[in-house]
Amino acid sequence: MASRFPAIVERGYSTGLYPVIAAAGARLSGRLPFSLAEGLVAAFALIVSWRAVRFVAKAARRRGYLREAWLPAAANVTIAAGILYLTFLLVWGLNYAREPFAVAAGLDASPPSVAELRAACADLVQRANALREGLPEDARGVMRLTDGLAGARGRAEAGYRHAGAVHAVLAGRSSPAKPIVASRVFSYLGITGIFFPWTGEPNVNADVPDPDLPFAIAHEMAHAHGFAREDEAGYVGYLACRFHPDPDFRYSGVLAASIYALNALAGVDRAAHRELADRRSPAVRRDLRALQEWSDRYSGRLSRASRSVNNAYLRSQGQAEGVRSYGRMVDLLVAERRGRSAAPAPRDNLGDGT
Repeated sequence: MASRFPAIVERGYSTGLYPVIAAAGARLSGRLPFSLAEGLVAAFALIVSWRAVRFVAKAARRRGYLREAWLPAAANVTIAAGILYLTFLLVWGLNYAREPFAVAAGLDASPPSVAELRAACADLVQRANALREGLPEDARGVMRLTDGLAGARGRAEAGYRHAGAVHAVLAGRSSPAKPIVASRVFSYLGITGIFFPWTGEPNVNADVPDPDLPFAIAHEMAHAHGFAREDEAGYVGYLACRFHPDPDFRYSGVLAASIYALNALAGVDRAAHRELADRRSPAVRRDLRALQEWSDRYSGRLSRASRSVNNAYLRSQGQAEGVRSYGRMVDLLVAERRGRSAAPAPRDNLGDGT
């Protein structure tokens, strides 16, 4: 029903009730230095496993127990699942049915032409090259966060404060991103972060290489700000990085955006893709190589299975393209560039020509 009335969901829930819920979650779980969500998931898994073992043990000891107990057990599981899904919808999930971000931002997000896509890619490559200059590096020449994950987590909200001054729908507090203790497991699953709606916590994989870490944090915080769709969360995360006062966040956001855009370009114009990829500076190429090495190190059956599960989940929430909806972020990147071309705006404080 909610998906049929996005304007009502936008006004009544996404910009009405949900900010109150998000603020309450930020006050409660945001003060904890660890992920409450991770502990709750572990406890839930233990309880479910314990109950399942007890059920099987009773069925093995008592003749006829399975015949008598399966229907009440199935009813209990169904009720519990229904309660979990209902609370999911009420505390966050209805955001899947809100109006597209392009409507709130006044952007023309119609599918780009190949020429528009080429121009956007060229712009992003140039900006990434410029923003990469002067950033700290590790011994391999890869971009390094001087304050590490903890510092980046603390600085991330500044991007949303500045972005909220431009797009009011991005204003408001959210819970800070939390590092995942089981980050190595998430690496094997190919997951850089996850938002847990029941506690309102953005969670980030601590193993993610530094060039991508600020964007990964901003992306998960976009979910906490009420943007459930992956394509929009990616774009909102990019905006939070773009308007951030610190150059490492701005670079990470533009680097991620350039990857999405050039991947889209490769599907329609391979020659232009190769030409623009060759324009990347040596420093940017080192960062991309580090990201690829990290991905290759953990790639395997688990990551492919995780992708299939994520694809099914996104489809269940009305994202018809599944994980391919990540590519729709490119439409918003081009729409932003259209807006700048149509109505030149005053220069902001980013120092990257946007």
